[in-house]
Amino acid sequence: MYKRWVEQSPNGAVKYDQIRQSLTRRLHRRAVVDGRISLPAAPGMINEYMEMCSTIFASVGCAFTPEQLDRLREILTAQATAAYEKSPRSNIIITYGSPVGTMLNYHVNTEWWSVEESYNNWIATREPPLFGTEPDARVWALASEAADPAKFPILDIGAGTGRNTMALARRGHPVDAIEPTSGFAKVMRTDAAQQNLQVKVLERDAFTTTDDLRKDYQLILLSEVVSDFRTTNEVRGVFEIAARCLAQGGRLVFNTFLPKPGYAREDGARELGEQFYTSIFTRDEMATAASGLGLRLVADDSVYEYEKANLPDGAWPPTSWYADWVTGRDVFDLPPEENPIELRWLVYQKG
Repeated sequence: MYKRWVEQSPNGAVKYDQIRQSLTRRLHRRAVVDGRISLPAAPGMINEYMEMCSTIFASVGCAFTPEQLDRLREILTAQATAAYEKSPRSNIIITYGSPVGTMLNYHVNTEWWSVEESYNNWIATREPPLFGTEPDARVWALASEAADPAKFPILDIGAGTGRNTMALARRGHPVDAIEPTSGFAKVMRTDAAQQNLQVKVLERDAFTTTDDLRKDYQLILLSEVVSDFRTTNEVRGVFEIAARCLAQGGRLVFNTFLPKPGYAREDGARELGEQFYTSIFTRDEMATAASGLGLRLVADDSVYEYEKANLPDGAWPPTSWYADWVTGRDVFDLPPEENPIELRWLVYQKG
């Protein structure tokens, strides 16, 4: 009807799109808006936060002025930085509302959990097995080189529910398992007792002390653990434990996300990666962390390729999320071959 009226008007002074826009303005003035945005806290992604908020606000008729956008950026930056520094499991929460008219009110808050709280929530909300049923093929291959498992003690740092620990103990290895998450430690103790396995479960942070550890481990392993680290000091701490507690010729094996050649890790990727259990370290950081401790890198393998090729039939992938996670797709929404990071198995030998 409006379009027909415009076409028939004698002077064509009023345009159809102007009429529709005027209607839309009245619609927005009568609209009642109420919403909530929850985003992982990553200060390096502030431009993306701003684009999302400004687009949403404008779409409901509450476009911000440049001055209002500058103020929003200040608030989002401060809150995202505070939440990220508090915990890698943190969000910024933006609630907004417009009771009536084109004025929009918003509030920015934060929420966070410790890593232990996050994993205890896994136990409460997810169906086991949480990390698969088979031991890691890379770990199993290294342990299998032992002629006599009883003389090949192993330390499993961040052992989780004991997927590697229990399999290695069943093979005959003496295994010490360090696990700070109380729910995981309880699972291991129960399983070890039921199966009468030679496993010592240490419920604590790995960096607290080495006084209760052996000094003749043949293998120290960290599976899906360094991906929760936030600093190279933590990585250095692992190398220091290995230097103190490995027997001469013993090996340290762990997996970590590394950039592929040609990709320079950016702050946004590092910060977002920590939110998704995908901490990204560079090879230079690894070399610096290991320097001066008598540990040399002897193997460097793609986790995706190694595990897919060497796990028992029917065990690949270990979980529904594993293949995407190890190829970096939890951080970068790209096909594996185009992804700039991947999880790698690194093996170091003492002496």
